[in-house]
Amino acid sequence: MKSMKSLQFYLYTSFVALYVVNLFFENHTIMLIQGWIGVAALLVSIFGSNRIYQVIGLAFLGISTIMIFLYDIPFSEIPIYFTSMGLLIALLYIIPFINHYMIVGGYDQSLFKLLQTNTPNLGKFYIKSYLTSYVLTIFIFISTIPLVYQLIKSKTANFSDHITLQFATRGILRPFAAANTWSPIEVYIALVVAYTGSSYLVLMPILLGFSLTMLLIDTTLGYFKFKSYKLEEANPDSTNDRSTRHFLSLAAFLALFIAVAASIHLITGLEFFDSIILIIIPYTMLWALITKKFRTFIRYNQKVWGEHIFTMQNFMMLLLPVGVFNEVVSDTPIFIQAMESFAWLENTPLLLFIFIQLSSMFLAFVGFHPLVTLSLQGLFVTPFLDTISPVSISIVMIISVIANDMTGTFNIPITMLNQYFKRNPYQLTLWNIGYALTFGGVGVLIAWVLA
Repeated sequence: MKSMKSLQFYLYTSFVALYVVNLFFENHTIMLIQGWIGVAALLVSIFGSNRIYQVIGLAFLGISTIMIFLYDIPFSEIPIYFTSMGLLIALLYIIPFINHYMIVGGYDQSLFKLLQTNTPNLGKFYIKSYLTSYVLTIFIFISTIPLVYQLIKSKTANFSDHITLQFATRGILRPFAAANTWSPIEVYIALVVAYTGSSYLVLMPILLGFSLTMLLIDTTLGYFKFKSYKLEEANPDSTNDRSTRHFLSLAAFLALFIAVAASIHLITGLEFFDSIILIIIPYTMLWALITKKFRTFIRYNQKVWGEHIFTMQNFMMLLLPVGVFNEVVSDTPIFIQAMESFAWLENTPLLLFIFIQLSSMFLAFVGFHPLVTLSLQGLFVTPFLDTISPVSISIVMIISVIANDMTGTFNIPITMLNQYFKRNPYQLTLWNIGYALTFGGVGVLIAWVLA
């Protein structure tokens, strides 16, 4: 087992390292080596990855193999196909450095302390818990869910289970989706940008405006829904000032992070998310040094990195075959033939946007992984990018797939939250489906106006 872990570490790390190196050289030989490493990484990921990832990955690999033989695709090109998801794999590999810095710095606990004062009722607490979930999601992503749930559970202990569950479902999943709509480290956004060729710096202000609008709408609705439930007021804590400083430090961390990535993007001409990949490690280490957490940060990364590699094998098992499938389909006439029946959507952008939203929701209901959904949609929208604004298509794809963080019955956020609820996962979907349709509908409207 230990030798397998070591092999995974070296293969995954070298795959990502070669991707980063080739950002500057764009060398075919380097890409070929990276591709063969990808093949080896896939082979070692089959054993130990979750069954669902094994089934999806092998299915895509099998379909791709059949098409390779049917259309006489040169075998010399096949290793290159294994590099097509390099951006996404590199992001998933490196992003945990930000999560780990937030945990080592104690920022999550500081934000929780801000929730303990001036919360006379559940309505006010809903606003504060929503904002806490929103901020934490940007930095520690999925780790937000268990942390915020425990806080909500303790705060609502005197109310019925129904109130606790509804409150937690709304107060965790909705801000999780709203924050991820524009987050610079959201992998779904990176994938959509790669498919459509849009600029993240163009998309970000639109997505941020959408996110803040939905934040305002839902915190208002939540306040009036829960304000009649009274809470005992906690005593003011002397650490409240320190918590406020931590919150301001987080804001500075994120603002400077985006500014540095944007500067590198503009200076070097690299894609924005490639710039993100380049700066995450040195940026987090520099902040750890400034905040005198450097040694703790290094030790913590050493402690948890093995667990992170264990989760990477699932993504390698999924993304490498999906990338191969996309490349094979792009090199065959099969997709062009299939798309001819949808050509009429070119003249009706609104119907195209609605189709993207509803198909994303339907595929999530039946268990499709969001990355698979985006992969299929990325192929589907390619013929429309010359006649319909890529920015509009990107907005719909991003908002639609992230709306499923609230309603995707088998998506990771709902699955994690349901570990505590022990309920039918469709119940969690039902509590948010109306809001998710509104969430996606507003996205469609924005895209239609900008088309």
